[in-house]
Amino acid sequence: MRPFHRSPRRVSTALALLATLAGPPAALAQFRPPPATEAQRMTEQGEQALVSANAAASKGDKKEAEEKFKKALQLFEQSLTQEPQSVFAAAGLGSAANALQDFQRTAARLAPVFAQNPQELSLAYPLGTAYFKLRRFQEAVPVLEQVAAADQPDHLIVHYYLASYYLYVQDGNRAVTRLQRYLTLRPEKLAGNDFQIHELLGKAHLIRRDAVAARASFEKAQAGRAESATAQIGLAAVLEMEGHVQESRALLERLVTKFPQVAEPKERLARLYLAAGDVPRADLQATALMKLGSTPAAHLLLGDVRLAQKQPAQAEAEFRKVLELQPGLLLGQIAVGKALQAQARHEEAIQFLESAVKSGSGSLELWATLGSVNRRAGRYQRAVEVHRRVVEMAPRQALGHVLLGADHFATGQWDQAIEDYGSALQVEPNHPGAKQWLARALAHRARDRAGTQRLEDAVRDLRRAYDLDRSVPMARRLGAALLDSHQFAEARKVMEGAVTLPGATWREHLLLGYARLGGGDAQAALAAFTQSGEATQEPDQRAEASAGAALAEVELGQVDAAVQRLTDAGPSKTAAKVAEANLPRVLVRRALAKLETGDAAAANRDLDAVDRLGTGKRGDLAKLAAFARALTRAEEGKFAEATAGLKRSLTPAPEWAWPNTRTLADAWVLYRQGKVAPSRKLLTAAQKKPMPGQPKWMGNLTGALLRREAALAYASGNMKASEKALKAALAASPDDALVQHNLACVDWRQGDSASALATWKRLETAVPVASLNLGIDAQERRHEPAEAVDAWRRYLAAGAGPRAAQVREWKDRLQGLYGLGDAQGVAPAAGVAEETP
Repeated sequence: MRPFHRSPRRVSTALALLATLAGPPAALAQFRPPPATEAQRMTEQGEQALVSANAAASKGDKKEAEEKFKKALQLFEQSLTQEPQSVFAAAGLGSAANALQDFQRTAARLAPVFAQNPQELSLAYPLGTAYFKLRRFQEAVPVLEQVAAADQPDHLIVHYYLASYYLYVQDGNRAVTRLQRYLTLRPEKLAGNDFQIHELLGKAHLIRRDAVAARASFEKAQAGRAESATAQIGLAAVLEMEGHVQESRALLERLVTKFPQVAEPKERLARLYLAAGDVPRADLQATALMKLGSTPAAHLLLGDVRLAQKQPAQAEAEFRKVLELQPGLLLGQIAVGKALQAQARHEEAIQFLESAVKSGSGSLELWATLGSVNRRAGRYQRAVEVHRRVVEMAPRQALGHVLLGADHFATGQWDQAIEDYGSALQVEPNHPGAKQWLARALAHRARDRAGTQRLEDAVRDLRRAYDLDRSVPMARRLGAALLDSHQFAEARKVMEGAVTLPGATWREHLLLGYARLGGGDAQAALAAFTQSGEATQEPDQRAEASAGAALAEVELGQVDAAVQRLTDAGPSKTAAKVAEANLPRVLVRRALAKLETGDAAAANRDLDAVDRLGTGKRGDLAKLAAFARALTRAEEGKFAEATAGLKRSLTPAPEWAWPNTRTLADAWVLYRQGKVAPSRKLLTAAQKKPMPGQPKWMGNLTGALLRREAALAYASGNMKASEKALKAALAASPDDALVQHNLACVDWRQGDSASALATWKRLETAVPVASLNLGIDAQERRHEPAEAVDAWRRYLAAGAGPRAAQVREWKDRLQGLYGLGDAQGVAPAAGVAEETP
């Protein structure tokens, strides 16, 4: 009710009477107040009619109350017509018109007066109420906030109005403030309705995503009362927010059964079914809701179900029924726009939503939907303009920034999209959509940067993206970029985490294998490649894993297995490319390994295969193959070809060659020719600046030269020179059994048979030829045929040696001569047999 205002005429009359009574008798003055104007008289009569109307309304006499309100409205209207700026007449008119629900009249007649008296609460209260009832919220809210700030008990309902609006626009914080203020100011006689306020508080806390406060509010609303459907629905929403979706659904299913005539549980349960993709059950609840009545909420739900059923035309029909029942309903307008868009009727959707916006709707969601529809229709500039408006309307929400990010994402403007999503996270740091799409925008920009050789920048973007989105796809992108930039340690760390994430596939194990291989851990790489192959049944995917395993096997020295894998690459084009790129290299590597064992024939077969496969444009690999071929020629004794081949393969020097590779290779060929002095000269020059890994090989070649020098001196009868060379070789390799054996041969030739025999007996198990020499000593020097036969038997039992046939003849002859066994003898040979490398 409007507060009572005494008319100016009554006030002046009372003051005159008071002055008359208070003054001295001799000072009585003859004073008459000026007569009231016609407008003032009608205002006074209107106030009296307003009092009578309120009294009748409080008694429940609606008919009399309506008559009195109409009379009051007529009087105030006439008064205001005569005095257009009369605050009292305008205030009375607003009170009477609002009582009659003639809010349009209140808005029209009070607005000019309020503009001249903006601080007058008697005008602000009815005008703000009229605006609110007319849903002119942009005008209503500032006026009602002004009234609410005065905290007058007569204006208690204003706090409720404002809270309802803030709930409508999803501003939970302001709604909580107004509802709490309402509870503070409300008189005790209204305490019985507090449960309704607590339910609204619960809804406001849900908007704020404060599950604890929301639960407390709904429990207060339920306390001391029979089970309330609305309070229980609120608790179901709390359970859903807490992540207990199954419990929320169970509660709603119980409420649907217990309150079959209550619509809201059915609607909320259907929404849960839709969110879970259970469209049939959602359809059942939507149909049941329609049976309760053709309401906007029922048609809206049924339309959403039809959209989920891929029936946009039927959905549009339902949404239009929503607007027929409640014209201008925001959710209905947005839904129609979405249904039109689902039918690819983008222009119609845009026109429809533009009309809704022009009608005065200030809804964030409507503006947001309008911009999104423009984006999907390819009208990106308009989408950006609309979504910038969303940012202006709600600068403290992430919504507008996220939508702008989507607009720029759609046009590939990655820098701008990243900036937009970053702004969204500054406003709402935990916004899940902003994090996800920022990560995706970073990944797209990284791809573009990698394509322009900005690999370092790409890796930086992907690191940031992986921090935001710890998912398998993002880990895969980062791992691949790190592999491309040869950052194998970090790539290994990322991929070892990726293979533990939900949804990890064979490809994550494949990348982990390459990361480990690049970091030098071939054994772990092979395990990862093996696991990758076991994680899929697709032939082409298993072929890729097998190709990776081949590369690991090469590093582990399992070259034969690697060659087999790469030769049979499988159906995958990727695996075929890996094989094409690596099989020639692996074959060359195996050829070099064969050369180390002296198997020049096998090395030549691998090099012939390389020739057939070709090395493409890889000049360094071609030179490496030619280098290996030259070494095989040296093993075959074709030294001229070997020397020419080395010159071709090392001129100019390829990347894989050290500065002294040519010198060492020539030294090796000279060694194979038996030219010890020239070879040693070259080796000595190369040893002045050894490269990493060369000292051991140089030491081996030095030992080989000493052994070759000793063998040549031994063969020429120069025991002193042979002894000197062997002792030098033994100093470098004290545990070399063959050198010890040959030095014993020199001792035997120089007459120190006792020392030689002791050495041969010690080395007999390690050097089989020691048994041969023991037999020769027994036969030639000591004339002990039985010992000779036994020694030669041990030699033959050790395996086929280069002199096996000859030794068998000697043994058989001695057996025949001395009756040591059945055999046919041949002429015995004399002399000491020794083997040198």
